[in-house]
Amino acid sequence: MFRCLLALFISIAASVSASALAAEPSAGAPTRLMPDTPLVITISKPDCSRLVRHIPDADVAYRPGVDVHGRPVVSADLDPVAADFARRVVPDVLEIPITINPLTYNKERQGITTPQGIAKGLGLTQSKIGTVKYDFARDTFTFNDQPMMLDDQRALAAACARRGVR
Repeated sequence: MFRCLLALFISIAASVSASALAAEPSAGAPTRLMPDTPLVITISKPDCSRLVRHIPDADVAYRPGVDVHGRPVVSADLDPVAADFARRVVPDVLEIPITINPLTYNKERQGITTPQGIAKGLGLTQSKIGTVKYDFARDTFTFNDQPMMLDDQRALAAACARRGVR
């Protein structure tokens, strides 16, 4: 009896594992032929277009005071004084300092209140983590003057550009 049950269990386990091995991988799931081979990921063109920032060609980009045929027209800027003011007020690089209060950071995240009197006068303590900068002209972010795009992201963007996604 025990041998029959054991044989039945082994045959069921073998059929389940065989069907699992024969199953098709889900669409878009990365597959490996052998454990030591590199992981191969396929990126679709729509995914590439999300990765690569579109920069229009110079002949299709907006040019103030010129129509689509290159003829001069009245500029769409209604108030050139306001536009000049905005250029002077908005910085070329926006800097955002990242700071935390190390005495209350975890307590605030967990919803714990600090009893009054403990750490009196230290409630405004700040620890600088770094600075995020956004360069409007280049449309780039940096953290502590290091680009916020990883080498892998750059390689993917370059591969997408080679596929024709710009």
